[in-house]
Amino acid sequence: MFKTLSILLALSYSWCPPLQQAAGTAPESLKQHARQLKTYAATQKCSTKLGILVDMSLVSRKKRFFVVNLENDSVLVSGLCAHGQGNDVNREDVVFSNQPGSYCTSEGRYKLGAKFEGEFGTGYKLHGLDSTNCNALNRDIVFHAHPGVPDVEDPKVVTRSNGCPMVSLKIFRATEKLIDAEDKPVLMWIYK
Repeated sequence: MFKTLSILLALSYSWCPPLQQAAGTAPESLKQHARQLKTYAATQKCSTKLGILVDMSLVSRKKRFFVVNLENDSVLVSGLCAHGQGNDVNREDVVFSNQPGSYCTSEGRYKLGAKFEGEFGTGYKLHGLDSTNCNALNRDIVFHAHPGVPDVEDPKVVTRSNGCPMVSLKIFRATEKLIDAEDKPVLMWIYK
Protein backbone atom coordinates (compact mmCIF):
# COMPACT_ATOMS: atom_id res chain seq x y z
CA MET A 1 0.00 0.00 0.00
CA PHE A 2 2.72 2.47 1.03
CA LYS A 3 4.81 1.58 -2.04
CA THR A 4 1.84 2.17 -4.38
CA LEU A 5 1.09 5.53 -2.73
CA SER A 6 4.75 6.55 -3.05
CA ILE A 7 4.75 5.71 -6.76
CA LEU A 8 1.54 7.67 -7.33
CA LEU A 9 2.91 10.68 -5.46
CA ALA A 10 6.18 10.52 -7.41
CA LEU A 11 4.32 10.49 -10.70
CA SER A 12 1.93 13.29 -9.74
CA TYR A 13 4.58 15.99 -9.41
CA SER A 14 5.74 15.71 -13.01
CA TRP A 15 2.67 14.74 -15.01
CA CYS A 16 0.42 17.43 -16.43
CA PRO A 17 -2.70 17.20 -18.57
CA PRO A 18 -2.68 17.98 -22.31
CA LEU A 19 -1.73 21.54 -23.25
CA GLN A 20 -5.36 22.52 -23.76
CA GLN A 21 -6.04 21.93 -20.06
CA ALA A 22 -2.72 22.81 -18.41
CA ALA A 23 -3.67 25.00 -15.45
CA GLY A 24 -1.85 28.28 -14.97
CA THR A 25 -0.47 28.51 -18.49
CA ALA A 26 -1.46 30.28 -21.65
CA PRO A 27 -2.40 27.04 -23.46
CA GLU A 28 -2.83 28.43 -26.96
CA SER A 29 0.49 30.27 -26.78
CA LEU A 30 2.20 27.14 -25.43
CA LYS A 31 0.73 25.03 -28.23
CA GLN A 32 1.87 27.55 -30.84
CA HIS A 33 5.40 27.61 -29.47
CA ALA A 34 5.44 23.79 -29.35
CA ARG A 35 4.41 23.58 -33.03
CA GLN A 36 7.03 26.14 -34.05
CA LEU A 37 9.71 24.34 -32.05
CA LYS A 38 8.82 21.02 -33.71
CA THR A 39 9.09 22.57 -37.18
CA TYR A 40 12.41 24.21 -36.31
CA ALA A 41 13.74 20.98 -34.72
CA ALA A 42 13.19 19.13 -38.01
CA THR A 43 15.40 21.66 -39.83
CA GLN A 44 18.15 21.20 -37.20
CA LYS A 45 18.06 17.37 -37.19
CA CYS A 46 16.94 17.50 -33.56
CA SER A 47 14.18 15.66 -31.73
CA THR A 48 10.69 16.33 -33.09
CA LYS A 49 9.25 14.25 -30.25
CA LEU A 50 10.46 16.20 -27.20
CA GLY A 51 11.08 19.88 -26.57
CA ILE A 52 11.47 22.28 -23.65
CA LEU A 53 9.61 25.59 -23.52
CA VAL A 54 10.39 28.27 -20.93
CA ASP A 55 7.81 31.08 -20.87
CA MET A 56 9.55 33.99 -19.16
CA SER A 57 6.41 36.16 -19.44
CA LEU A 58 5.20 34.26 -16.35
CA VAL A 59 6.52 35.23 -12.90
CA SER A 60 9.19 33.01 -11.39
CA ARG A 61 6.95 31.71 -8.59
CA LYS A 62 4.62 30.17 -11.22
CA LYS A 63 5.27 27.15 -13.42
CA ARG A 64 6.94 28.42 -16.59
CA PHE A 65 9.19 25.49 -17.50
CA PHE A 66 7.48 22.88 -19.69
CA VAL A 67 8.83 19.66 -21.15
CA VAL A 68 6.50 19.03 -24.07
CA ASN A 69 5.66 15.94 -26.09
CA LEU A 70 5.74 17.56 -29.53
CA GLU A 71 3.85 14.67 -31.11
CA ASN A 72 0.64 14.89 -29.11
CA ASP A 73 0.64 18.36 -27.56
CA SER A 74 0.98 17.29 -23.95
CA VAL A 75 3.09 18.63 -21.11
CA LEU A 76 5.18 15.85 -19.58
CA VAL A 77 6.92 17.89 -16.87
CA SER A 78 6.29 21.40 -15.60
CA GLY A 79 7.94 23.43 -12.89
CA LEU A 80 9.41 26.67 -11.70
CA CYS A 81 12.44 28.10 -13.46
CA ALA A 82 14.94 30.73 -12.32
CA HIS A 83 16.11 33.54 -14.57
CA GLY A 84 19.23 35.67 -14.63
CA GLN A 85 19.70 38.34 -12.00
CA GLY A 86 21.09 40.98 -14.35
CA ASN A 87 22.05 44.08 -12.38
CA ASP A 88 19.22 43.67 -9.82
CA VAL A 89 18.92 40.36 -7.97
CA ASN A 90 15.41 41.34 -6.76
CA ARG A 91 13.96 42.23 -10.15
CA GLU A 92 11.06 39.96 -11.10
CA ASP A 93 10.68 41.21 -14.68
CA VAL A 94 13.08 39.27 -16.91
CA VAL A 95 15.66 41.33 -18.77
CA PHE A 96 17.30 39.47 -21.64
CA SER A 97 20.89 39.97 -22.72
CA ASN A 98 23.46 38.02 -24.69
CA GLN A 99 26.40 40.05 -23.40
CA PRO A 100 29.15 38.39 -21.35
CA GLY A 101 29.08 39.60 -17.74
CA SER A 102 25.42 40.69 -17.93
CA TYR A 103 24.16 37.88 -15.63
CA CYS A 104 20.99 37.90 -17.73
CA THR A 105 19.09 35.06 -19.35
CA SER A 106 19.28 35.04 -23.14
CA GLU A 107 16.15 34.71 -25.23
CA GLY A 108 16.04 32.18 -28.04
CA ARG A 109 16.38 28.56 -29.04
CA TYR A 110 19.09 26.30 -27.64
CA LYS A 111 20.33 22.83 -28.46
CA LEU A 112 21.08 20.80 -25.35
CA GLY A 113 24.63 19.57 -25.55
CA ALA A 114 26.87 17.33 -23.50
CA LYS A 115 26.10 16.42 -19.90
CA PHE A 116 28.67 17.47 -17.34
CA GLU A 117 29.23 17.52 -13.60
CA GLY A 118 29.51 21.01 -12.15
CA GLU A 119 29.11 22.98 -8.95
CA PHE A 120 25.39 22.13 -8.74
CA GLY A 121 25.64 18.54 -9.94
CA THR A 122 24.69 17.28 -13.38
CA GLY A 123 23.93 19.83 -16.08
CA TYR A 124 23.64 20.17 -19.84
CA LYS A 125 25.65 22.59 -21.93
CA LEU A 126 23.47 24.95 -23.98
CA HIS A 127 24.33 25.90 -27.55
CA GLY A 128 22.58 29.13 -28.54
CA LEU A 129 21.08 28.85 -32.03
CA ASP A 130 19.91 32.47 -32.46
CA SER A 131 21.67 35.84 -32.58
CA THR A 132 20.05 36.61 -29.21
CA ASN A 133 21.80 33.72 -27.44
CA CYS A 134 24.85 32.87 -29.56
CA ASN A 135 27.21 33.64 -26.65
CA ALA A 136 25.61 31.06 -24.33
CA LEU A 137 28.43 28.54 -24.52
CA ASN A 138 31.12 31.20 -23.97
CA ARG A 139 29.10 32.64 -21.06
CA ASP A 140 28.79 29.19 -19.44
CA ILE A 141 24.99 29.35 -19.65
CA VAL A 142 23.85 25.81 -18.86
CA PHE A 143 20.70 23.95 -17.81
CA HIS A 144 20.93 22.58 -14.26
CA ALA A 145 19.16 22.13 -10.93
CA HIS A 146 19.51 24.49 -7.98
CA PRO A 147 18.38 24.10 -4.36
CA GLY A 148 16.94 27.64 -4.40
CA VAL A 149 14.22 26.63 -6.87
CA PRO A 150 11.21 25.02 -5.12
CA ASP A 151 9.47 21.91 -6.45
CA VAL A 152 6.04 23.55 -6.45
CA GLU A 153 4.56 26.99 -6.99
CA ASP A 154 5.54 29.18 -4.09
CA PRO A 155 4.52 32.69 -2.97
CA LYS A 156 8.18 33.54 -2.40
CA VAL A 157 10.52 34.70 -5.14
CA VAL A 158 12.61 31.99 -6.76
CA THR A 159 16.38 32.41 -6.51
CA ARG A 160 18.14 34.14 -9.42
CA SER A 161 20.90 32.76 -11.61
CA ASN A 162 23.82 34.22 -13.52
CA GLY A 163 21.77 33.65 -16.68
CA CYS A 164 21.17 29.90 -16.52
CA PRO A 165 17.68 28.37 -16.68
CA MET A 166 17.60 26.52 -13.34
CA VAL A 167 14.91 24.19 -11.99
CA SER A 168 14.45 22.14 -8.81
CA LEU A 169 16.31 18.86 -8.50
CA LYS A 170 13.07 16.83 -8.81
CA ILE A 171 12.08 18.63 -12.00
CA PHE A 172 15.62 18.31 -13.35
CA ARG A 173 15.73 14.55 -12.69
CA ALA A 174 12.36 13.99 -14.40
CA THR A 175 13.51 16.08 -17.37
CA GLU A 176 16.92 14.38 -17.49
CA LYS A 177 15.31 10.95 -17.93
CA LEU A 178 13.29 12.19 -20.90
CA ILE A 179 16.25 13.98 -22.51
CA ASP A 180 18.53 10.98 -22.13
CA ALA A 181 15.92 8.66 -23.70
CA GLU A 182 15.92 10.68 -26.94
CA ASP A 183 18.11 9.54 -29.82
CA LYS A 184 18.46 13.09 -31.20
CA PRO A 185 19.42 16.35 -29.47
CA VAL A 186 16.60 18.13 -27.64
CA LEU A 187 15.84 21.82 -28.12
CA MET A 188 14.95 24.36 -25.45
CA TRP A 189 13.21 27.63 -26.32
CA ILE A 190 13.31 30.52 -23.84
CA TYR A 191 10.89 33.31 -24.76
CA LYS A 192 8.74 36.07 -23.33
